[in-house]
Formats: sequence, structure tokens, C-alpha cells
Amino acid sequence: MADETFKISAALKDLIGRELITDEFVAIFELVKNSFDANATNVEVIFENNKSEKDFAKIIIKDNGKGMTSDDISNKWLFVAYSAKRLGIENEDYRDKIKVNRLFAGAKGVGRFSCDRLGKHLKLTTIKDKKNAEIEQLNINWEDFEGVDEEMFINIPVSRQTILKHEYGIRHGTVLEISGLREDWNRKKLQRLKRSLSKLINPNQNNDSERFSIKIVADDEATDDRYEENQLDKINGEVKNSIFETLEIKSSNLLVQISEDGKTFETTLQDRGDMIYYVKEINPYPELKAMSFYLFQLNRSAKYSFTRLMGIAPKSYGSVFMYKNGFRIYPYGEPGDDSLAIDLRKSQGRNRFLGARDLIGRIEINGEQRELKETTSRDGGLVKTKTYDSLVRFFKDFVLRRLENYVVDIIKWGDERINQQGEMTPELWAKDVKIQILELITGFINKKGILEIEYDKDFLNIITSKQDSSVDKIVKNISRVAAQSGNEEIVIEARKIQKVVKEIKADADKDREELKKEETLRIVAESELQTEKIKTEFYKKQLAPDADALIHHIKNNNIAITKAVENIIQDIKDPTYKNDDLIRDLSFILFHSNKAIKAANIITHVDLSESDAQHVELNSFLEGYIANYHEISNSRRIKFKYQHTGGIFNVKLSKIELAIVIDNLEDNAFKWGAKNILIKTNTVNNKLFQIEFCDDGAGLSDKYILDPTKIFKFKETGLSNGTGLGLYVVEEILNRMGAKISFVGNKVNLKGATFLIDFSR
Repeated sequence: MADETFKISAALKDLIGRELITDEFVAIFELVKNSFDANATNVEVIFENNKSEKDFAKIIIKDNGKGMTSDDISNKWLFVAYSAKRLGIENEDYRDKIKVNRLFAGAKGVGRFSCDRLGKHLKLTTIKDKKNAEIEQLNINWEDFEGVDEEMFINIPVSRQTILKHEYGIRHGTVLEISGLREDWNRKKLQRLKRSLSKLINPNQNNDSERFSIKIVADDEATDDRYEENQLDKINGEVKNSIFETLEIKSSNLLVQISEDGKTFETTLQDRGDMIYYVKEINPYPELKAMSFYLFQLNRSAKYSFTRLMGIAPKSYGSVFMYKNGFRIYPYGEPGDDSLAIDLRKSQGRNRFLGARDLIGRIEINGEQRELKETTSRDGGLVKTKTYDSLVRFFKDFVLRRLENYVVDIIKWGDERINQQGEMTPELWAKDVKIQILELITGFINKKGILEIEYDKDFLNIITSKQDSSVDKIVKNISRVAAQSGNEEIVIEARKIQKVVKEIKADADKDREELKKEETLRIVAESELQTEKIKTEFYKKQLAPDADALIHHIKNNNIAITKAVENIIQDIKDPTYKNDDLIRDLSFILFHSNKAIKAANIITHVDLSESDAQHVELNSFLEGYIANYHEISNSRRIKFKYQHTGGIFNVKLSKIELAIVIDNLEDNAFKWGAKNILIKTNTVNNKLFQIEFCDDGAGLSDKYILDPTKIFKFKETGLSNGTGLGLYVVEEILNRMGAKISFVGNKVNLKGATFLIDFSR
């Protein structure tokens, strides 16, 4: 009996080429993945003549990988369905050159037929990464395999030759030059390709992706690129993927990581930058190993940020993507794809579940994972094995549902929620729902398999402000979980909560008494405040100024200031003009400036009467000014006390100028460290009115004790930062009023200086 063998028709090319790889983007992805598997660090996807001469358009995929020898071309590249990667021998002759052992992105042995999907002709140029390597070139006309089904596949020849030079500017690697393109690659399509390529590689999955760069080169598009505001809309340039991490601070997100041995998994829930909880527990699906699930809820703010950053709405970008060893698996995450049954589940309850348009995320599969392998059709996802079914169930039960428990049930996710008034209801912040979060944590950890738990201890503060049945329930749940877990950390937390609750209940009556006292004090304070308001209104009525007179007064003072400045400008031109003259002129300006400021404060505070000289009862004016209105000039929290003996005393003067005297004396006291000021007045036989101005500052220095009149001299000061004008101006004002001021001494009434002012008839 003779053995028989299969015969292979030339039609095989279409079956494993264009009919298997139906998407032109997927075809390019396969070729890029092959460059990665060849240990390239850079791959360029070049489009030539895609606008100018379309009949001569080309796609060139150029990498700096390890390249091939003539033997590699014959025994590997031209060996249909052969995969050295699947057999584990791809890098046997290359181990001494590579720094990182990459996990392969493909292992089917049919990805090379992606070239057929893209164009009719292929010119492959390759140089092995070794000394004195030859340049090998392979030419294939894919149409030679079409319409000849009766021909044997292996009998149709392809041209291979060794050449002396090439035009691609690489020392080693492989170049695929594809011509006779089957698609028109216009600008819109190239933009879609770039966005798709940006999702091809997961930059956060540890498979040496940081040493692999994809770049698109399309010279025909360079001019139009200059007019694009969004970098992602530019065709030329490096392709990057960073969208997930840009969302973390603006949305709720869940990270679930299954350990490499598959025994445990860890869950971390965050909300807009704050950690809500962390849990480590036993994995109920031990066949699932070395996986990570990142799931982000797209609230209104995150959707807006996404669209602004990416130039495309999230629903048009995609949802939950899947990566194996850093490379994307199609079609997971594509707009309209529901392989994980997210939208099917949402249709069962609109506001109870999150849909694909409300989510963005990724599932990362690491390692060989032979039970989780791609279908031969590169856009068909993973082969539906038992392990795959477990992955889908795990995603639904421990990732999606846990995010929903927080987003939908607790912070009241608002994108689809309308209140009774027809208004959109915004979602809450974690700080607003601490009690509900603690209930959530104690609710789901009350199960078998919990190994560790952490959460923001600030949630425990709700115990101090809330005493109801829900808090008691939380305490009981935590205590029960602690007893069952045997975890010392949980036990300590439970004891801490029990202690806090006990202390609060013991102090409840005391707290209520304190609240009653505080309420009583508040009522008294409000009563006193009302009394002060009545008193203030009285002074307003008694001393209310004429606004027109004050404005006239301000105008006159500003005119005086202007004239003084003009005189100074003229005087400066005189070579005999001295600094002392300048300072004296400036003191005149300072005086009138103070009067103008005081008048402005009067208008604001309604505290003094008319600005021009008038008959004033000194005691009443001073007592009212100090008791109610000295805050106009005193912002230093100095305490004033006023005492008067004797009868009334009338004198004609400007209230504003007298107020400036009091302000300057107070300013002088403050500079010498005073905190308290005592003003004592006395009327003597209706002929003399005396004012004692006392402070508790440092007092006059020794150099003025023997001759205290010096302190009133022009430019005289005992302070390093003093101007020598304050007391000089005081004496000048009082002299114009017909009054006198003198220094009495230190520690006369208070521990500081005491000045005496005499008004006489």
C-alpha cells in the first residue's frame, strides 16, 4: 500500500492572505509586530506618492531588527505556517546580542501574507545583523498565484537575489516595499491609521515597549500637517499611546492584578486621585494568571478632557482594549464591538449598569498563556477556550461590577441621571459619602478569601460625627470580618473603631451640654452686637458729616499738595536748595495728605463731622472717636482705654486735624512696641483741658530724658527706621490750634511714655 500526501493549490495564498486578513490596518499591525519580534527598536511606516502619483504609490515598512540570511528566507520566511517563534527557537542564534528577552507578539507563521492584503507586489530587502552580512532581496508578484488554482502552490517561483547595495539607509534589518496598492491611502485614512497604531502597543506593559518606536513618514502630507492644531491629527511623527494615565485624576478607576501564580488577586479603587480601598484576596479562577485589568469610568469631566486631548469623542475612540505581551488583540475595544458583553448587560438596566460609552480601559495578559491565544483571523479576538470564558466572567464579577458598585450606587454617577425637576444630577465626591463607602467596604469583605484590606482612615471620622444604626452595623461587620480573617491588621482596626464608638457614646451627654453653652453664648454675643449697632447708629446721627464739605476739604488738600510739589520741583533747580528744606516741604505734603486720607475715611466710615474748624466739645468728641471710630486708623489691634474727670470744654478746631494728632501718637506708640494705650482727660476750672496720652511701649530712650523737647524737633527720631516727622507734625498741628504738647516721662501711668497736651482759653 502506497502512502499519499496532500497537494496544495496556489489558491492557498488567498485563503491565508486577503481572505484571512480582511482589514488593511490589521495587515500593517501584523507587519509592525513582526518587526518587534525581530528585535527592532525602530520601525518606520512610509507612504510614498500617496497624493502626487498614485499609480506609483508605495507602502514601505522599514525596521532595524536582526534581519535575515538567504537561509532564513528559504527555510523560514518562505516556509508557509512555519513559526520559529512558536517553536521557541527564533532567537537561538541571537541571544548574545539582545539585552531584553522580548515575548513575541505573533506566532502563527502567516503574518507575512499581510503584504498581499496591502498590495500586488512585494520587494523584500534584508541584511543580517552580523559582520560582512550580504544584502538579500526577494521579489514577489502576488498575482502569479491568482487564477491558477490547478497549479501547485510550491511550483510557483519567486525571485531571490543577493545585491551589492540598497537605498534604505540601514546597516541591518528588513525593508518591505509594497507597491500596486489595493487601497487609496488618503489623509483621512492615514489619520485613522495613526490613531489605530497609537492603540497597538501598550506602553505600560513590561515587554520592552519603551525600546520600540513606531514612526509614520508621509512626505505628501507634510504641508497639511502644519495646519493641524492637534498633534494626533498630524500624519508624520512618532506614534504614542498615553491616554489611560491622563484620565486618572479626573475619574473613578479600578485596578485589578492577578498574581503570576494565579493564587491571589489585588484590587485598588481610586476616585479622582484619592484611594478608596485596596483588597487582596484568593483568586476563584486559578487558571487565570499574570493579568491586569485597568478600568476607568468616564464621567462628564473625563469625557470632555478626553475629547480635548485626543481630538475625538471617547465613543469613537473605543472602550475596553485587550493586550497580550504589550500588543493589542483585535477587535476588543473597537467602537461597536461588544465581545465582553458590556452593552448587552447595560441594556438590561439603563442606570444600574455602565455601558461601553461610559468606560475606557485595558486588559493586560502577560506571558505565553497558550490557552489565551489569538484566532488565525487576526481580527477575530481570542480563541474561545475554557480559560477565555473564565477571563470574561472574572472581568464582569470582579472588575466591572465592583466599579459599578461604587460609581452607580454610591457617588451617584450623573451622566444619565435626571432628577424630578428634569435637571442633570452631578455625581458626588468621596468626602460626601464616607458612610456609604465604609458600608461598601465592610459589605463586600464579609466574604471568604479576604487576605488584606486597606482604606483611607479618614473614613473612620464619620464615626465621630454620625451615631445611627448604619454606624453600629459597620462596627459589627468590621468586628466579625476581623475575627474571621485572622489578619492582625484588620483586628487592630476593628478594636480601634470599637474604642472610638465607646468613647463617643460615653461623651454624648457632655457634648450636648457644650452645645447648649455655646448656643447661650451665641445668643448673648448677638445681643451685645445688636447693642453696639444701636450705639454706632447713634454716633452716626450725632456726628454725620456733610459729604459735600468733606469732598471740598479733600479737593483743597490735594490742591495744597499739588502746589507744594510744584514748588519743590522749582526749588530743586536752585543750587542753594538744601535737603532739610526738602524734608520740611515733604512734611507739609504729608500733613495735607493725612488730612485728605482722613476725610476719605470719614466718608467711608461716617465717623466724624465737618472738616473745617468749628466749635467742638473735646471730651465728647474724643470719647466717641476712641470708643467707636479709632479703627479707621488703627489696624494693629492696639487696645484703647479712655478716662475723663471734670466738666465740658469747648474749643474751635478741625476735628480731622485733632484725629490726625491722635493717629500720629498712636503710630508712634506702636513703633515703640505698645499694645495698650490709655487716654486720660481732665477739665480744670473751665480754663484748661488736659489730655494725657500713655502707652506701654519701650518709652523714650535715655538721650531724650534730659531734654525731651528734642523729640519734637524736625527730623529727630530715636528709631533706626524713623522719619523724625511724626511728633514734629503733631506739635505743628497743636500749635496752630493754640495747644501745647510735652513729654511727661516714662512709666507715669503705664510702663511706656506719657505725653501731655494742654488746651487753654
